[in-house]
Amino acid sequence: DLIDLNRKNAIVSSIWKHQQDDGGWSLRTFAKPEAWGSGNRARKLLAEPELNNPQSDGHMTGLAVLVLRESGVDASDARIEQAVQWLKSNQRQSGRWWTWSLNTDRYHFITYSGTCYPLLALAQCNALE
Repeated sequence: DLIDLNRKNAIVSSIWKHQQDDGGWSLRTFAKPEAWGSGNRARKLLAEPELNNPQSDGHMTGLAVLVLRESGVDASDARIEQAVQWLKSNQRQSGRWWTWSLNTDRYHFITYSGTCYPLLALAQCNALE
């Protein structure tokens, strides 16, 4: 109840618009490179070959599913089921989901939240196995 229904619906709609064909979401699609951090990596991010088609990642896919489930979207929604399938098929042998840092090419600490969010999302969808 922190936001009104209109704002909630706008956020949910925005999240759905970012879902990719593979069922996942990419953190990189939620803002232009100039908007990330202090903008000091914009040139690097703009030069990425995947700029217009970034890969889905565990951080954003897990977070998107969590927000959608908390907003009342049923786990049986076909788009959620597609996201769950993405999560299940993209977990690494280490147990993690890779998420490429927007801030550095050296350390990818976001992989930790990129693993936590998918686990919480799968639990919210009763899809842990």
